Amino acid sequence: MKNIGLRYKGKLGCTCIFLEFGDPVMPNYLTADEIYDLYERCVDFAEETDDRYAFLPQMWRDKPEHYWKDIFEKKRGFMIPYMKDFNGDKRSAINGNIKGLFFSCGIDRKSKRPPYFSYFGNKRLFVDAGVLLNESKNLYFADFYCHYYNHYATLVVTNEGSKQDIFCRNHDLYQLDLFDNPLLFLYNHRGRNSVYVTLGVRVELFFTDKLNIPGLLSTGRGRLMNVQSRGRGRSRKNGIPKKDVCNICNL
Repeated sequence: MKNIGLRYKGKLGCTCIFLEFGDPVMPNYLTADEIYDLYERCVDFAEETDDRYAFLPQMWRDKPEHYWKDIFEKKRGFMIPYMKDFNGDKRSAINGNIKGLFFSCGIDRKSKRPPYFSYFGNKRLFVDAGVLLNESKNLYFADFYCHYYNHYATLVVTNEGSKQDIFCRNHDLYQLDLFDNPLLFLYNHRGRNSVYVTLGVRVELFFTDKLNIPGLLSTGRGRLMNVQSRGRGRSRKNGIPKKDVCNICNL
């Protein structure tokens, strides 16, 4: 039977597809065992590549200048979550089902700094890492993939009890201990938490809440700056599927 392209949101918040005879078919998402297997592959790869960790004072989001202009002029300065695209593993449950904002955590292994260029736009928003990841949040492992050479780990951060948090639990995403995991974690020193990230894999954080940019800028918890743009200078609309032939990140 051919797919007639009709979709609807099921009771669990996932996208179902109708076939031509009207029967709803639930997508073949990764199971709990498969997600954990993918997580273990990610951790093994990170530890074999570089088993060090680095202090992460800020995370960043790169977009073209018109993206930021639209936020300030039409959205009262609020950066609103958008639907997750189909980047990464095609069986990842978060694809097309939950909304959020991607922030990069992948600092350079030598300089311990963010890259000086971007493939996603010429403006970079830095946000204090503690704004995005703190003790009030839940953190989940969602995906491990590559496109060409670099490998990426996708983590989802949610507010406890939120719609996105319930979705992650219902779809068996692997919950990480905020203070004890090998990818992105909090470290408490003398009563103050700091964020640390692995240097072995490029971590990207899917933040599932809106952000008030003027509020961040005025309090010194965020800053906008120019960054050198490369390639397209913007992300692809539907994302890029993971490389099927890789024996590191494919099950």
